[in-house]
Amino acid sequence: MFTYKPLTSEIAKAVQVPVNGPLVEVHLSDPSDLPKGVGNQSQAPAHCVLNENYKLSAERIRNLTVYEDDLWIVTAPKCGTTWTQEMMWLLDNDLNYQMASEINLIHRSIFLEFCTIVPSFDQDTITLVERMKRPRHIKSHLPMGLLPKQLWTVRPRIVYCARNPKDMVTSFFHHYRHLHGYMGTRETFLEAILHDVVMFQPQIQHTLDFWCIRDEPNVLFIHFEEMKRNMAKVLERACEFLGKSYTQEQLKRLEEHLSFEVMKKNDSANNSILLKLMKSISTADAKDSFQFMRKGEVGSHREELSSEYIQKLNVYIKRHLSGSSFKFME
Repeated sequence: MFTYKPLTSEIAKAVQVPVNGPLVEVHLSDPSDLPKGVGNQSQAPAHCVLNENYKLSAERIRNLTVYEDDLWIVTAPKCGTTWTQEMMWLLDNDLNYQMASEINLIHRSIFLEFCTIVPSFDQDTITLVERMKRPRHIKSHLPMGLLPKQLWTVRPRIVYCARNPKDMVTSFFHHYRHLHGYMGTRETFLEAILHDVVMFQPQIQHTLDFWCIRDEPNVLFIHFEEMKRNMAKVLERACEFLGKSYTQEQLKRLEEHLSFEVMKKNDSANNSILLKLMKSISTADAKDSFQFMRKGEVGSHREELSSEYIQKLNVYIKRHLSGSSFKFME
């Protein structure tokens, strides 16, 4: 079902961290059961850089039972995942802010593969997903080819959020440093991104695979940038997708709840509990001031990436988007 390629280059070794262990490329061997247009002769479906431990659960995840009333939030890391989870959970649960405050988002919308990428975590998140009360909300960073194959036959609701790679990589560096315990230099990490040897990379083909199915009625494809610039419009689309109807006053309150300033302070939805967990099992001396939701800005890469690296990244993006109609928002 899958093939694995150990990542043994010097640049790959330089970004491997103890909390995850050795990294491998994971490839789907036979893409024939994926949606039409994905994994054709000219472009294989996205592979993914994961850790050796993932191999123990790859088939189990691929064969996971999917239900029609599921709601799946799928993104590459640092592409608006938490934001999208909170938005969709509240819209799907009649804006139940009380329950959202009492039950942490990591329990309301479970991160399917977390236990595989952090082997020392003491819970089996795949089992937690299997035992969730329906309708389930499930989060994953896995590309299409590694997700449960029943997604393409049962056809539950799937929400995909894309983000410009230049801002993603900027945010992911801080995430990798403070949550995964990466102790190397920024320059090494950025170069590793260009070589597709960082955990959960490559991002672009991950996005393109879901872009192929954007018009399917069970798929909602959104952009981080449009959530920042016109959340009201995104909420309108999300309500239509879910078959929900709310008043303008209710949607205005939700928009305020989802603002970055409010989300950043909301311990039930800002992944502060995940940050504490990762600090407790990491060997890195992370700064206590780091927050999971750090800036949440569009264009923040201009403040942190050199013009030379931005140019390299532009070339990288252009190459990987070649032949596609898709464009990342700026």
